[in-house]
Amino acid sequence: MTLELKQRFFEHDGLRLSYWEWGDPREETYVFVHGVRDQGRSWDHFLEALLRRGVPIKHAVALDLRGHGDSEWPSSSRGYQHEDFLTDLAGLLKHLDKEPSTIIGHSLGGSMCLLYAGAFPDKVKRLVLLESLGPFARADDEVPNIIAERLNGRDYVEIPFPHESLESAAKSLQKTFPLIPDQAALHMACHGTTFKGGRYRWKHDPILRYRTTTVMSEGQIEAFIRRLQCPILFVYGTESDFMKSVRGHRAQLFPNARIVPVEGAGHHIPHEKPEELADIVTPFLKQA
Repeated sequence: MTLELKQRFFEHDGLRLSYWEWGDPREETYVFVHGVRDQGRSWDHFLEALLRRGVPIKHAVALDLRGHGDSEWPSSSRGYQHEDFLTDLAGLLKHLDKEPSTIIGHSLGGSMCLLYAGAFPDKVKRLVLLESLGPFARADDEVPNIIAERLNGRDYVEIPFPHESLESAAKSLQKTFPLIPDQAALHMACHGTTFKGGRYRWKHDPILRYRTTTVMSEGQIEAFIRRLQCPILFVYGTESDFMKSVRGHRAQLFPNARIVPVEGAGHHIPHEKPEELADIVTPFLKQA
């Protein structure tokens, strides 16, 4: 099947933000939020897989976070703190005027979904987290070096390695994430690049290659987790190191959570294993 998506824009926090819409906006809304240096069209194959399995999604929206896809870049590198990305999600939901909603997020997008659901427990109906248990906590000793990176100006760089073809851009993704299949990598390249100066360049702001200056403690993040009230599905890849990371222990803190692995998947589960992921997510969305 081929989704008939429509691109929409809205103004929020001084930025023109993009999102992709499918279905009837009068129906219940499912919101998808991508990971860092990705974009809203990355959900296409996973959404198609859900619809083929009879998940009753009649309206879906996929956001381009600021600095990603076709959304504007903030004028300052300070515009990429977690609070700013969270503002994008909150702004979209306010723009749609639809709550409670089902929100589904991968990596950075999952962290934003978690923080939003913790801030507004009554506004989220269901929560699906893919390789995401909230943002990194920062130890006190880490913070000066992170701030120093920004102040030294390392973030102001040209988009690296422009590509002569979409196939070349796709191959560059697979060098970093070898579990992404050819078709998915090419799809990401088609929708994640822009053709400029005779080369294909990634749409995302190059500042996003550097660590965020957001500083949240482990205790603060766990406070958000304790406020969650809705049913939660957390999915991780068996070939990813996520569950072995410093955030892995948080999986045991979630109330009302089901934790499921995807065999053979790495960090980019929606790209790598959309069919297997849909098999896991479908029962959750049908029953909750």
